[in-house]
Amino acid sequence: MTVEAYTCDLTSMDDENKSFSLKYVGRRFANARLPLDVLSDLPALRDLIAALAKQEFRKKNPDRQRVPQGFDKAISFALIEIEEGSAVPKLSLENEVAQQSLPNIGDEMEEIVARAFERVAKIYDNAAHDMFPQALPQDVIRALSKLGANIQDDERIEFQGQVGRDGKVVSLDSFRRKNLLTRIRETYTKEFEGIGNLTGIDATNNAIQVQTEQYGELRLPLEGVSLPVEQFDGHLFSLVEFSVSIALDAHDEFKAVENVHSVDLVRPYDEAVMRCVRRLQELSKIEKGWLGEGQGEQLVHLAGMRATQFIFTRADLSELFRIFPTEDGGISVEFDKDGWSFAVEIMPDGSMEIDGSSEDGTVFEAQSFEEFSEEFFNAFDRMTAVVLDDEN
Repeated sequence: MTVEAYTCDLTSMDDENKSFSLKYVGRRFANARLPLDVLSDLPALRDLIAALAKQEFRKKNPDRQRVPQGFDKAISFALIEIEEGSAVPKLSLENEVAQQSLPNIGDEMEEIVARAFERVAKIYDNAAHDMFPQALPQDVIRALSKLGANIQDDERIEFQGQVGRDGKVVSLDSFRRKNLLTRIRETYTKEFEGIGNLTGIDATNNAIQVQTEQYGELRLPLEGVSLPVEQFDGHLFSLVEFSVSIALDAHDEFKAVENVHSVDLVRPYDEAVMRCVRRLQELSKIEKGWLGEGQGEQLVHLAGMRATQFIFTRADLSELFRIFPTEDGGISVEFDKDGWSFAVEIMPDGSMEIDGSSEDGTVFEAQSFEEFSEEFFNAFDRMTAVVLDDEN
């Protein structure tokens, strides 16, 4: 016979506020018995809620890189009573601690903690349906490994008030716990193909460094790759194309290069493209104040990278391209043909604006894009089709 005998309530000081409850189910918990070995679940649950609350805070405040100092300590629970009948220890979120530690966000802590508890239940419910997080921060993994560590095969922990996909209360048992813990990692693998600038050569260790727009500087070992490191000598700042496997963390931040599938220098196929590349290299050397009287920003690296990528993707127009710096550190790639003028302005933050106009006053309205995309190239091709279609 299975006996439901132990409930742990996490409540706030205000009875009207939402409570969080764990119910232990199993023979060991009959007659209000609470084995000491499961008491460790309470600090483990607190640590898990705190770790997930950090993620909830970041999600709610995307402009902040880090949680405020003292955030972890602000999430504090206290055992305030043990109710008669079944052993029901009641824990309260100490709002005074949150207010003292983080006066600017203390009032929000209950909401953040509530969402974190819901995420705890969702992680276990998803695991019951063979759905696992791509990656989790180390502090979350550490807390998950402690919660339920001492429950036996015929026992489970129910997350009261949390209903799963099957319409039942979400629960944790030894099988589900093992299934989850053997599947989660700090990082996950993503295949990444791209183009970057060669920024370093390490002949001693047979590796190169490539600056990428998406993930910053990557160190690419060349062991197992057909191109030897000597082939990159003399090509600093040249474009490199690569295919690699990378590790990203739970926040999609780059952690490591796991495997290099291929890497090679991008070799322009005509002098027109090389002329554009040399022009960009020249512009990368201009210094702040180039317009005089302190006006004119230095070219931002991201704008230069995107200009280079644009030139290579539309290399058939490179003979027509004229390239200019903009006052704020961006790049303008322009060309004229058959009475029409077109421009692609690349802003310092990498966003882009395209427009076109003709001598007879016809104007294509400017269109803005946050990044290179199919929509950007489709818009550019539609705009320039008025002068290029006859050539196809």
